[in-house]
Amino acid sequence: MSFLIVLCALVCFVTLSSWYDSSINYKRTSDHYRHPLDSKRKMVWVSFSIQRNWYRLTSRSHDELNQKLRFFQAFRFITLWFVIIGHVSMLLSFTPTTDSEKLEKMMHNVGSMILTNGVQFTQTFLAMSGTLLSIQFCSFAEKRKGKVSFLYIPLAILYRYVRLTPVYAFMILLHATWLLKLQTGPLWRWGAETEQTSCRRNWWTNLLYINNYVHADEPCVQQAWYLGAEFQIFIIALIVLVTIVKIPRAKVLILGLVLLAGYVIPALFIYYQKLEGTYIITLEAQRYIFWYDKFYLHAYIPTHINFGNYIQGVLTGVIYNELQKRSINLAQSKAFSIVWHLTFVIVFLSMLPSYMFYVNDFPTPSVWMAAYFVVSKNLYGIGAVIVILGCIYGVNGVVKRILNYPFFEPLGRLTYGAYLVHFSVMRLMFFSVRAPVHYSDLLALSLVFGATVMSLLMALVLCLLIELPTTALQNHIFGSFKEQKSNPVDPETATNGNISPGFEGKKSEI
Repeated sequence: MSFLIVLCALVCFVTLSSWYDSSINYKRTSDHYRHPLDSKRKMVWVSFSIQRNWYRLTSRSHDELNQKLRFFQAFRFITLWFVIIGHVSMLLSFTPTTDSEKLEKMMHNVGSMILTNGVQFTQTFLAMSGTLLSIQFCSFAEKRKGKVSFLYIPLAILYRYVRLTPVYAFMILLHATWLLKLQTGPLWRWGAETEQTSCRRNWWTNLLYINNYVHADEPCVQQAWYLGAEFQIFIIALIVLVTIVKIPRAKVLILGLVLLAGYVIPALFIYYQKLEGTYIITLEAQRYIFWYDKFYLHAYIPTHINFGNYIQGVLTGVIYNELQKRSINLAQSKAFSIVWHLTFVIVFLSMLPSYMFYVNDFPTPSVWMAAYFVVSKNLYGIGAVIVILGCIYGVNGVVKRILNYPFFEPLGRLTYGAYLVHFSVMRLMFFSVRAPVHYSDLLALSLVFGATVMSLLMALVLCLLIELPTTALQNHIFGSFKEQKSNPVDPETATNGNISPGFEGKKSEI
């Protein structure tokens, strides 16, 4: 009943706000929805307006920084698509099939090892978040002439928490109440009832963003382990950034030590926990959706394992800021252009050696396994940030034009909601079957595209119903800070669809 009450309340808010926004559109023009109204009270009333939020979702900024970073929208969507491919490959093992031998062969070939090695793809999100945070924080610090207090950190954390939590809490409520009622079937109760029980018992760990450590073996909204890890690293990165602004002479030393910790800590952990050098996805682990898998719990979702690539992203933002100060254009460097193009090949080839762990049983603990784990994970992050720098400077004009295509703009902004719902969509697709299916490559392809489209459609509903309205209200709540220019940096904020720090003017971030 609680879920229905919340859903009805949201629908009423959207209906009334849209009606009010339409009623004061005296000229009956679409420009009315693109511009702010003449009073703060009216802006609060139209926060849930579906017309206004639609324009916020599809608008494009002409700000110079936003134009340079616009390709991040395409990156976010493409990364999500690869994550969905990996999860579809994983969930195929649950589906009763008449071609079990063919399915098993597909699940253990080299290509599938790359796709199901999702730890690589999620690292792209971390590298992007770290880069955006660093670029925007450095820009903010320059405008403040380096006068950034440590008191800024709790404000930025609060701003980010309010930004992320409403739609997240709505999904937790759905999983705790109505998820089980959405389907039936021999696999459905097994796949959904456990999730419902975990959400009713452990919802608070999600809302505190500690779900990747506390009760991680009883997950609620399982894919949200990433939100917990990323939120925790965000706090650490903020502390590091404020520290290097306060102590600029120690910038290189501080960043070097933090980056070293991102390499050394995971290596020591892999060694002393006697774990493999890569994330091996076994059929036994997939059978229980990784709830009890040792590697998943100890070497996939913890913050200290995923720390390195986020910090590499932060370092990338700092490097970009220094290049801007010195008016250095990497697009004019032939050496960087060669490295940038080779990165795509190197990153792909770096995934292939993981296959040897599937066909060999290596003894543990092993120093070389610990070293391989760290190198393979962070090499992908290094490749990601090189690609990001190259795209900022337009090393390859064709690639940048493709990534800046307007089609990617709304898709990138829907990525957060799509990431939250995509696993639930795939539960509906895979756990509602009532008879063995005939496996084929065409079936796998259709499942990938079906899951992607359905996830984006549900994300669109969540975006217009919750995400954009609550972000608009958030800007009004924090509006008093505009005059003080104490703008929190949040690389996930979406208001008018731009990419920029905090509350500055009408700008916003990815």
